[in-house]
Amino acid sequence: MDATTARQFYQDYVDTIYHERKVEELGRFFAESLVPHPALPAGLEPGLKGMKVVAASWMQAFTSMRFTVDSFVFQNDIIAPRLTISAVHSGDFMGLRASGQRVNFIAHPHYRLEHHKIAEFWDLPDVMTLLQQIGVMPAPSQSPNNRLETVADRCEPSLRAA
Repeated sequence: MDATTARQFYQDYVDTIYHERKVEELGRFFAESLVPHPALPAGLEPGLKGMKVVAASWMQAFTSMRFTVDSFVFQNDIIAPRLTISAVHSGDFMGLRASGQRVNFIAHPHYRLEHHKIAEFWDLPDVMTLLQQIGVMPAPSQSPNNRLETVADRCEPSLRAA
């Protein structure tokens, strides 16, 4: 597969699964023996069957999903996009009740292709930002000089780097 075909494949995947919300179509894009990193939650079947459950849970928790592909790299059968994801938290997510909040966060997934399907993937969404936006985790606080407070700001002065 060349880079142009890989880009079209990936956009078709995003449009079909997330924009059109057709989780049942995952088999068009993922191999039956899919290997996800991190592993699927305990109790789920491995491979494509378990991935369908995970994708369906995201669809239940978030509506009005939009995936914007900010950058796209394809090399050695690896697709590596940088995504901005926008959605409304309208259902339970990780045991958290729907907040009704619109969320915007970044993800950096990587997908390894084999026989024109995703055989392995590494998922790296910015869950901390997502949890801050739905109100379960405190957002970074503002310091008096109107800049984001850092961990170093909270350290004892003697522990701060010079």
